[in-house]
Amino acid sequence: MAAETVPGSGARVPSDPGARPSPARRRLRCEQGNTLVLMPAAVLILLGLGAMALDSAAIFLGQRRLVDLTAAIATDAVAAVDRERFYDPQDVEVVLDPDQVAARTAVLLAAQREDRTFAALACDPPELDGTRATVTCHATVRPVLAPFWGLADAHRLTVTETAVGVRH
Repeated sequence: MAAETVPGSGARVPSDPGARPSPARRRLRCEQGNTLVLMPAAVLILLGLGAMALDSAAIFLGQRRLVDLTAAIATDAVAAVDRERFYDPQDVEVVLDPDQVAARTAVLLAAQREDRTFAALACDPPELDGTRATVTCHATVRPVLAPFWGLADAHRLTVTETAVGVRH
């Protein structure tokens, strides 16, 4: 009785030279190249999923960065009180100084340079209402690989933050 090697496993099993191969063995002999055909499709699918993950991460990080910048501008605007009126014992109302607010906003925006994340960055002047400052910023975030796939080459974000100052 001779031994035969099972395709793909390297195991040797006894066989009868006159016996017909089983249907499972015939199927294995006919389908040996199917994995080779499916491999390029699997690689393309993995590359596409990786590109989508990279682009969604870039948009998410751009959104977080814009939210942080807008919150910083709103919080800093509330800190720009009119010092003369603040320390005046006769004046009980806290008033924000629009000139200080504009100067502080310009400093924060100047520190944010446009890089690969933002194609455009702009903030509306803070709206002041007593001790409340509301800021709206707009930015365009560029995904990394979406333009190569023919998808959107930019994603527009708008964030509004409000900060309220309280006198203790």
